[in-house]
Amino acid sequence: MKGWIVFAVIVLLLFLLTLVRLGTEVTYSEKGLRLRIRMGRIWITLLPRKPKKPKKTSSGKEKKKDGETKQEKPEEKPEQKAEEPSAAQKHRGGLPIPLTELISLGVEAAGRTLHRLQIDTMEVEYLIGGKNDPASAAITYGSLYAGGGAIVPLLENTFYRIRHREIQAWIDFDAEQSLIWLRLALSIRIGQLLSIGFFVVWRFLTAFLRQRKDNKASQEGMNHGTEAPNQ
Repeated sequence: MKGWIVFAVIVLLLFLLTLVRLGTEVTYSEKGLRLRIRMGRIWITLLPRKPKKPKKTSSGKEKKKDGETKQEKPEEKPEQKAEEPSAAQKHRGGLPIPLTELISLGVEAAGRTLHRLQIDTMEVEYLIGGKNDPASAAITYGSLYAGGGAIVPLLENTFYRIRHREIQAWIDFDAEQSLIWLRLALSIRIGQLLSIGFFVVWRFLTAFLRQRKDNKASQEGMNHGTEAPNQ
């Protein structure tokens, strides 16, 4: 009885794990680019990297830089030339299935991934500087709204859904430069990634076995063709 309870708990935990969302968030502002990834509610910042603290010696003083201390360089050993591959080795390798089928599989997998990706946040603030050329700033403003009206429906049809969207643009006739601030956050469930992975592996194995069968059949046909005149 305890074994079944442990098994049920493990299955429940695996099921809950498939519901956890993996995501990434990109923010661009006056401070530069910031990139974060998340698993569930755990966030990890990749950019910008935190500056490393200088190491201290046992006396409490900071270590000197490499340029400030004289260190004996180890003797450099003569480089050994790598053996050049033979002609047979240069031409080895290749894809087990046709390249066109691999490309088709990659496109289909990318489409499935996009249709399961969720845009958690899409925020854009664009300040158009119109001090130097007010007419050009007005044209840019109109083009942005026209382009945004066409792009947003395309995104809604491509991705799973957009939870939060806020796009703003305005003209500042006292500003010389245009400024942009944006934040984009995407996420997908672990279970959805696993289903896409299983689909890709299944399609690849199916194509591989079919190609292997065709190659074997063609090889047998060639062997029969060469044996027929000798009989």
